[in-house]
Amino acid sequence: MDAAQKEKVKQQILNESSFSPMVDKTFSDADIDKSGFVDKTELAILLKTIHSTLNIPAPTETEINNELKRLDINKDGKISKKEFRTLVHDLAMFTIEQM
Repeated sequence: MDAAQKEKVKQQILNESSFSPMVDKTFSDADIDKSGFVDKTELAILLKTIHSTLNIPAPTETEINNELKRLDINKDGKISKKEFRTLVHDLAMFTIEQM
């Protein structure tokens, strides 16, 4: 896939009408206890699943903690759907770059 094609896919994926449902679905799947937040345990499960799918080593406890700190903007120890958008965006960008 050339750069122009990647850019077109990127714009399609990140179009708000496509992106919001993707965030909603991924967040709902990650929020196992349906608390309305993704806690550290749920984040760890999600990250381990993603790493397994990508066939890369599982994240370490430090990497999981760092990701929680990065995403948890208000520092309440859990990730809201709004904060979760960053993770979905980053995953979409990573996927596009791997194409």
